[in-house]
Amino acid sequence: MNSLLSFFSLLFLFAIASGDDLASDRDALLILRAAVRGRLLLWNITDTNPCSWNGVSCNENRVTVLRFPGMSLSGNLPLGLGNLTQLQTLSLRFNTLNGTIPSDFNKLVNLRNLFLNNNLFSGEIPDCVFKLQNLVKLNLGSNNFSGEISPKFNDLTRLETLIVENNNFSGSVPDLNVHSLKNFNVSNNHLSGSIPKRFSDFNESAFAGNSLCGKPLQPCTETESGKNKLSGGAIAGIVIGSSVGVLLIVLLLFLLCRKLSGKDDSNDVVPSKQVEAVVPREKSGNDSNSVSAPAKTDFKNDNSLVFLREVNKPFDLDELLRASAEVLGKGTFGTTYRATINMGMSVAVKRLKDVTAPENEIRKKIEQVGKVAHVNLVPFRAYYFSRDEKLILNDYMPMGSLSALLHANNGGGRTPLDWETRSGIALGAARGVAYLHLQGPTSSHGNITSSNILLTKSYEARVSDFGLAYIAFPTFTPNRVSGYRAPEVTDAGKVSQKADVYSFGIMLLELLTGKAPSHSSLNEEGVDLPRWVQSVVQEEWSNEVFDMELLRYQNVEEEMVKLLQLAMECTDRYPDKRPSMNVVEIRIQEICNSSLQKEGFS
Repeated sequence: MNSLLSFFSLLFLFAIASGDDLASDRDALLILRAAVRGRLLLWNITDTNPCSWNGVSCNENRVTVLRFPGMSLSGNLPLGLGNLTQLQTLSLRFNTLNGTIPSDFNKLVNLRNLFLNNNLFSGEIPDCVFKLQNLVKLNLGSNNFSGEISPKFNDLTRLETLIVENNNFSGSVPDLNVHSLKNFNVSNNHLSGSIPKRFSDFNESAFAGNSLCGKPLQPCTETESGKNKLSGGAIAGIVIGSSVGVLLIVLLLFLLCRKLSGKDDSNDVVPSKQVEAVVPREKSGNDSNSVSAPAKTDFKNDNSLVFLREVNKPFDLDELLRASAEVLGKGTFGTTYRATINMGMSVAVKRLKDVTAPENEIRKKIEQVGKVAHVNLVPFRAYYFSRDEKLILNDYMPMGSLSALLHANNGGGRTPLDWETRSGIALGAARGVAYLHLQGPTSSHGNITSSNILLTKSYEARVSDFGLAYIAFPTFTPNRVSGYRAPEVTDAGKVSQKADVYSFGIMLLELLTGKAPSHSSLNEEGVDLPRWVQSVVQEEWSNEVFDMELLRYQNVEEEMVKLLQLAMECTDRYPDKRPSMNVVEIRIQEICNSSLQKEGFS
């Protein structure tokens, strides 16, 4: 009887200890949630069990997996994550986290998979990472880590994957003596010298974008291999000396010109203050990217920017008028510019055209659209209205549009779009459009194209130009871009939500095939993108449908086919057979979840 009581006492104590451990894990996650911004704020923190929170997985009543890829996380990682002592997988990929890695990472003794790639981390990789003896996969690519690649990676005796591409590492490639290493990539850093023989069997793409030589790249010359190589100090001295010499010459020429001009300068009259246009007029000719000097216009001093929501660094109209500008593109509603304010902040300025409605009506519509806010929509920040100018200011998206990413720069310098990135873009765009449709049965976008899917630094989709069809109506002709327009839409007709679904389906096909929806990209006169896909699939050449960059992801081929089928449903010629955007969002979420589960990490 005593032994039985002892047994139950031990069980009770174990349960209490396990509960305390899970409570400690929950506290660590709450510290993370408080320190960073993003979708972790959607956690239901009233639930005492963190295992039910999005991205958190548990085993034996402990947190073992954290998967937060592309969740718009920003800020610095806090101290406290080291308390997750049973954590095996940590994925923070495709966010905008910055700062350095916390020093208590060395407490994560069970960590096997660490994915920090595609963030904004900086500094050197701290020693605590090298103490994670169980680490198998380490991906730090596309950050701002600097310094040399430490030979301390030798301490990670079980390491199979080491990815540090797209950082600021310098020096040479260390001759790591890690026999288990199977995947290795140091491309796009500032490395120099010869590649150790240890890595000669890896693909040359693993070393691209550096000043390296030796197999698998070009053989090293004597100078490159270091026999007659100048020291870093000598090179720095040459560069500094040359720079100083050039500056002295420029200074002498400046003083000479000033002396020769003499009294002419004193006769110059300083003109009175002129108000200039916010954006430059286009130059004549075909150079759409050229920037000319701002043209004077008749803006009145009492006109000002109307801000619809807060900005990090407030500015006034005069600062915007003095901003330098470059053309980003010309679209259905007008020309978009990037304006760089003196303080270094960039905003996107859309100059509306063909808007003839009365001022009070335009202002009312803009302010109504400005109230619509969602993480996957490009928000209206401010607007300006005068007789000659109607301007809308949005957030500037540094990665540009999906269209440019898919179709521009198809040469050797192009960065391939992998399946995870493309499916994430599809999901983000679906969430944005679905949210617009939730605003009411008549609420629609009206002009969904890949050019209007903009991307953040972490490749998260932001839908732009929403509401502009409503503002420009009735002069707006819907979906002028070839290939996106639903069959039932006429020039005079309003774009319905089902017509939006059609355009979204075309964008999905474009994302999967890599082909623009215009006829010229399909090699068949008069064949649109859905019909081309249908003809290829009927011939059972399904692999030929997908973009070549996607064919290497064979483990998610089933998910790729499911997304293709969904896109074909969206582009059905009969509107009633198309799914709603809410259903589209749910199905894409299921596809993304399925592919993440197959990866075994995320």
